Amino acid sequence: MFQLIPDDQRFSQPVEAPKNKKSVDRRQFDLGWPVVSKWILVELVLMTLAVFLIHSASAVNQDLGRHLKLGELIWHTKQIPDTNFFSYTNPNFPFVNHHWLSEVIYYLLSLAIGIKGLIIFNALIILAAFALVWKLAWRKKYLIFSILAAILGAGLILERTDIRPETFGFLLFALFLFILDKNKEKISRSFWLLIPLELLWVNLHISFIYGLALIFFFFLDRLWMRRRAVYLLARQKKLDRYMAQVILLGLLAGAAALANPNVWRGALYPFYIFNNYGYSIAENQSPFFLEKLMFNPAIIFFKITLAALAVSFLFNWRKMRPFYLFLSVFFVITSWSAIRNFPLLGLAAIPVLSANFACAREQYARYFARWEKIRLRGVAHLLTIALIFVILIGSIYSVVSNRFYLKSMESERFGLGIPAGADAAIDFLKQNRVSGPMFNNFDIGGFLIWKAWPDYKVFIDGRPEAYPADFFQSVYIPMQTGDAAWQKYADDTYGINFVFFAHTDATPWGQSFIRRMVQRSGWKMVYLDSAIVIWARDNQANKPLILKYALNQENLGRYIYKYLVDNDFFDSVRLGSFFQTAGLNDLAIQAFDRALEQNPGAKQVWLANGMLCEAKNDTERSKAYFKKAIELDDGYIDAYLPLGRIYYQEGDFSGARRAWQKVLEIEPNNKSARSYLDNMGLIPFTK
Repeated sequence: MFQLIPDDQRFSQPVEAPKNKKSVDRRQFDLGWPVVSKWILVELVLMTLAVFLIHSASAVNQDLGRHLKLGELIWHTKQIPDTNFFSYTNPNFPFVNHHWLSEVIYYLLSLAIGIKGLIIFNALIILAAFALVWKLAWRKKYLIFSILAAILGAGLILERTDIRPETFGFLLFALFLFILDKNKEKISRSFWLLIPLELLWVNLHISFIYGLALIFFFFLDRLWMRRRAVYLLARQKKLDRYMAQVILLGLLAGAAALANPNVWRGALYPFYIFNNYGYSIAENQSPFFLEKLMFNPAIIFFKITLAALAVSFLFNWRKMRPFYLFLSVFFVITSWSAIRNFPLLGLAAIPVLSANFACAREQYARYFARWEKIRLRGVAHLLTIALIFVILIGSIYSVVSNRFYLKSMESERFGLGIPAGADAAIDFLKQNRVSGPMFNNFDIGGFLIWKAWPDYKVFIDGRPEAYPADFFQSVYIPMQTGDAAWQKYADDTYGINFVFFAHTDATPWGQSFIRRMVQRSGWKMVYLDSAIVIWARDNQANKPLILKYALNQENLGRYIYKYLVDNDFFDSVRLGSFFQTAGLNDLAIQAFDRALEQNPGAKQVWLANGMLCEAKNDTERSKAYFKKAIELDDGYIDAYLPLGRIYYQEGDFSGARRAWQKVLEIEPNNKSARSYLDNMGLIPFTK
């Protein structure tokens, strides 16, 4: 017989579940034994991310210096510059400073806590953003998946860890996600905090546009989820109060975006910034383009995240939240087009993956029923958590010991180090009263603005949007790749007196410029260190400087160890790379040998010295270098190919064949190895 329960008591009466000793025991086992390990695991994930964030301030050599200088000027003059007055080539070119408030904050903080303090501050901002979205995503019932989603997101966040204004964008993005989620059923006071946050964001970084995008996606999501109520109210000529508040928020947030020094131009700047962008930089390239040029672990995380998102939506397509779908598609597209958007995809993916998995897990619960009854389930659970422990602890150790940076050939170091950058080179200019105009490359412009302005105005700096697009394509790049363009602009147009060049510039035009300057008559190298080379025009004004400091192959060889005295691996590698580009191969080999003394595990350096020795026809040394590189990495294709060439030249056709066949075992479609073997006529190949 059914028992009728009054309406006011229907949901207040606790319903007691049937007692089942087995199920109770299993629940206690699942949620009891890992209680301590859960929190240790959470702490380990946060600690792992933190150690990756605490690294030397490499941004000092790029944009940070310029940000600090602009912050100083804005703070003292109470004006925001709107032209590019740091440059003597384009001083009147209009410039929209979309991150002026970040620069002021960085400047004031640097006075109080220094650059080392900024490293910690930057790490805390990113950690706070990560913790917010992870809290939003956390599913207590699905511990392992929550951890894995967080690790995936963290892997993408690590693509952008330097001290830059975009870091503020990460935190505000996380706040928007958190607040919108908390108001998806009912509007609370926190909902209206998004308006002042948007006002703050528009003055901190150009990524403010993503805040408006999130509100728009939220509007579409709520409209779809409440479509029946909205329709019924519309038939009664009434407005859904909830949706009205969402629309009002969107309008007010849009209005807040106008509250910037450039008003509507600043609010619309994200849509037209690339209209005047004449220079390609790595952070704006597609990951699929960059992976052909370099190894980047973040690209692996990106691919895994793409697959995980696709699978999670595929198995959850009936009950997925439109907001999460819009969010995922949008940031997958933006990350696909520019690697700089990886962190935002990482932050977005954490709650999306967690929610999709939890929903799919409940939806397909009957398929997991058998798994739930397996006695070894707890053991498998324990082993999985133990494996995650090992991976996280191993990651922490590899970073703290700097093994990670040495292995990946990254110049960062764990800790609060501040690279010297171009300080010594700028001191050289000032002490010797070298006069301008100066030619400098893109990479070092920001540092020169920080340390040398106003004594020296730059030719160019690291802001493509602050110069006419045509200036890069018609002046800056041609000056480095052709003698006629160099003579036209360096001699006739600008009257350049010295060149201040970061020889770590890996662009084809930068490498071409170094080779040309070493051979160019009328210019003398007067300064060299592990980062900077200076050439002075051979004229009467520079005669005393040249007589005292001129460098050539002879005296560079005599004093080579003066440049390597610090015994820093990356300094030695950078110098070796400069000598190699300049065609000073003997000096390059010496520098690389010193680097290998400091880090014998650098297979890339063994390869580089092998190639240099091959160019000198020193085949015995060349083979030794290549074999050492292969010893370090049995799958190192770049070493097998030239080793095979040497064997072939020596008449050791069996050795050549083994080397090239090894390449095809590793990479069956390698065109170079196939071509070498086909030309030998030893074995037939079919397409």
